[in-house]
Amino acid sequence: MEGCVKLKTLIISDLDGTLLTAKEKISDYSLEHLNAMIDERGLCFTYATARSLNSAAKACWGLRQNLPVILYNGALIMEPSTHKKLYNHHFNKGQLAYLKELFARFDVWPLAYSFSGDKEHVSWIEGKETDGVKRYLERRRGDARLHPIQRREELRDDDIFYFTCIGKKDDLDELHDMVEHSLDIRCIYEQETYQTDYWCEIMPAGTSKGDAAKKLKDILGAERVVCFGDGNNDRSLFSMADQSYAVRNATQELKEMASGVIGFSEEDAVCKFIAEHIQEFT
Repeated sequence: MEGCVKLKTLIISDLDGTLLTAKEKISDYSLEHLNAMIDERGLCFTYATARSLNSAAKACWGLRQNLPVILYNGALIMEPSTHKKLYNHHFNKGQLAYLKELFARFDVWPLAYSFSGDKEHVSWIEGKETDGVKRYLERRRGDARLHPIQRREELRDDDIFYFTCIGKKDDLDELHDMVEHSLDIRCIYEQETYQTDYWCEIMPAGTSKGDAAKKLKDILGAERVVCFGDGNNDRSLFSMADQSYAVRNATQELKEMASGVIGFSEEDAVCKFIAEHIQEFT
């Protein structure tokens, strides 16, 4: 907890569409002022994102990351500096067998996220990439996690914790409907923040930003949680937080859940709101 004078308030922000700009980075203004509040005022700040640690770290390059972060919509909690896993919620064999049957039935070829020991893999079937998956892979060229395979059977069964299906809505609707009716598997189904493709992100039931935030609050001994977000995958986070704030570009549903609505993500709304209320948060 280096950088925190005391952990009275834990601030948790979503990244894409909330803290990040449309260029998928933190603005220079927010970077400078957040770091100053962390260093000089003891602000306890972290993020909860659908991204991996690698992707989030690139987007947040230069930000003081003294606290564990919530990744993959709550499937993982990790320490950024050491890559130590504090929490990992993975599928069981029954869940995986059911999902593999659905993927085959609806001709969907997902990205599969897994750990082999401490080594993280992102696996996919070569030659079956959608345009959205191609874009995902191109932006991660050289990423050590990338692990192409040739057949579905090569997917590991014992340590997969997340699937991401990227494609057109019409191609994913049936899969989403089936997963939605499962009692032990959950799905987040949303249009990509910066594209027209849809992402169908599948995880074990009990995986959410909110559940992970509760665990992180206990790990750190925080008295309360204040959060910021913009999308439906932030609903569980808003439900558990003591105070929750939606950016103005957030979904209407999230705005209705929020303690308040602040400015737009492109206008450094999160950073400015924290600065205005710094006395309450430190």
